[in-house]
Amino acid sequence: MRLVLFDLVGVRMDSKQQLDIVLQWVKDQFDKRQPPRFSDVYDYTYRVLGFKTLKKSQLQKALRLFVGYSDNARQSRFPKFARKQRPIIVNSVGMLHCDLGFFPITREYETPVSFRSGFLVAKDILSRFTYVSILHKTKSAESLKKAFDDIFKQFRMQNDGKRVLSVAFDKEPAIMGRLMQNYFKEKNVSFHPFENTASKSKLAELTIRLLRETIAKLKVWSVEKRWWHLLPLAVDALNTQPIKVNNKFIKQKDGNYFRPVDVNDYNVDYFIKQLNKAAPAYYFSQFSIAPSMVKFKFNIGDYIKPKLISTSSAVIGVKRSEVTLEDEIFVIKNRMGYVSRSMTVEPLYICESTVTKKIEAFEENIIALSNPPT
Repeated sequence: MRLVLFDLVGVRMDSKQQLDIVLQWVKDQFDKRQPPRFSDVYDYTYRVLGFKTLKKSQLQKALRLFVGYSDNARQSRFPKFARKQRPIIVNSVGMLHCDLGFFPITREYETPVSFRSGFLVAKDILSRFTYVSILHKTKSAESLKKAFDDIFKQFRMQNDGKRVLSVAFDKEPAIMGRLMQNYFKEKNVSFHPFENTASKSKLAELTIRLLRETIAKLKVWSVEKRWWHLLPLAVDALNTQPIKVNNKFIKQKDGNYFRPVDVNDYNVDYFIKQLNKAAPAYYFSQFSIAPSMVKFKFNIGDYIKPKLISTSSAVIGVKRSEVTLEDEIFVIKNRMGYVSRSMTVEPLYICESTVTKKIEAFEENIIALSNPPT
């Protein structure tokens, strides 16, 4: 039920009064240990409360100054490349993108040795459900095995005994070693390594960033400052926030919004249909596009290098130029097109490493021409 935009004496509320009501709701959400995203605040303001006259710029300015957002709200982005990535297409739960997250040692408290190796994050590609397990003492294969055992157990509990089908991970040395590769084979889990591509690796890396941002907000609002105690609360917050794709929320049959925690074996088919309606690129990107319909910047046979800033979360926050390139040289073997998240046709290059002969697929905006190897 919408609130009426008049106070008790019949005077229309001004924008300041409306803003106070919204910020009080935000405060209440923080008190519940469920810090909302900016998009959640906008939805509550304009859809639930019906404050159509409250300017978004005014609300955004107030949120950026709100305790809990002031130090970690995103300040800039790269609109030229926004939403040009390839959508990641799967049709069942159990396909996980994984990465390792870390927190620095701060002066607030001394991080025990047991928690200095970070945490393993696994995100289900379809349902967006996030699983986390803290690594103990080291990043060794043994520690990773225990963390994956924990992740797989969490997955079975969330999905009525089903098993994980595949794991995608960057080429972490311990993951690529024989011990972990044998572990995945024993578990009958398909393993997919990736690197050098923004579309693949960013899913898990974005989740780590969201977890860090959420924990930073919770620290401001809580007497608890230890990240390993706040991590479960941050994970729960992400898993209970409405799923938003292409600035659209995905609705269930009862009219409520789908959250990662709501997607299960009984409603996954309906969820996929609603997802394809909200983001048609998820459907159309599975079809091949004739190269003659695509405008390419590079030619077959050209030598290229991937841009360093696009390849790893290790450089996030480091002041580097976008033209800083990797050392490894690739040669373009084939060209094709794909449908991006913004429903545009974008060029894709299938390249072969001149060193290892491995095959990689690159979007056009993350590669640059290079001289041939000498």
